[in-house]
Amino acid sequence: MLQSKTVLSLTIDLLANNAFNHLKDEEISALHYLILKLQEPLTPIQQNLLLTFWNHAYTGDLPAALLYRCNTVLQQLGRSPLEEVMMEVEMY
Repeated sequence: MLQSKTVLSLTIDLLANNAFNHLKDEEISALHYLILKLQEPLTPIQQNLLLTFWNHAYTGDLPAALLYRCNTVLQQLGRSPLEEVMMEVEMY
């Protein structure tokens, strides 16, 4: 599978799993618009634009498999992985 197609597919999966729900409405709208307008294969600029959104993804509620796939792609591209947000629970 082409790397750019994987980035687009995973971005859609991140969106579907509410990774961007904390962003402003305008930012989410821009992401939706971008996804609708993109055509395969992505240019490096388009791919980097999508990956910029990944930097702002909330990973706390993501399925482990999706987080793993995203981090694998990021590693292949020489980028830092998405950090898994862990909530600390105190027991009394």
